[in-house]
Formats: sequence, C-alpha cells, structure tokens
Amino acid sequence: MKGGFGLTAVAAVALFTGAQQATSEGSVCAPRDELVSQLGHQFDENQKALGLVGEQVVMEVFASENGSWTILTTDINGQSCIVAAGEGWEDTFASKVGQGV
Repeated sequence: MKGGFGLTAVAAVALFTGAQQATSEGSVCAPRDELVSQLGHQFDENQKALGLVGEQVVMEVFASENGSWTILTTDINGQSCIVAAGEGWEDTFASKVGQGV
C-alpha cells in the first residue's frame, strides 16, 4: 500500500465512513499526512474547517462533494485520530455567505 499505510487503519476509515462514531477504544490513529492522504485518495475528502482544541490539539473537518465527512484531531507530534465520520455533509454556510446572508 502507498506510504506504508496500515491495513487496519484503512479498514477502520472505511468502517467509520458508514456514519459510525469512533469510541476512545476504537479510534484510528496514524501520522496526519497518512490519514489525510487516505481520506483524499479513497473518499475524495478535502479540509473544510479547522480549529484549536486547547493549546496542543487541532481539530479538522474533511468532507467530499458526495457528502462523506471525517473529523480528525491532531496533536503537536503530528499524530492524528479519527474522532467521527459519516455521510450527509452539506456545506450550507458557504452557500449562505455567497448569498450575502
């Protein structure tokens, strides 16, 4: 597999895109670059939003035009974990901003 991405992580990403929420014992974690690459290649997801969670964690939302979405948290060491994923993402805020609302 490209970039040495582990089969377990790929399988878990596939599971979580079925609108299941990750639990602390079932979280998928890997280096950020690997997870982001996999989300892009396998699910066509791109970053839509990000924010800080305290001083040492960044939260990011990735989504595709097809409606799949994934939330990642990344620590200061570059380790990311899938927090939740699902289907039905709508980028309504961008539409409303474009309409002057």
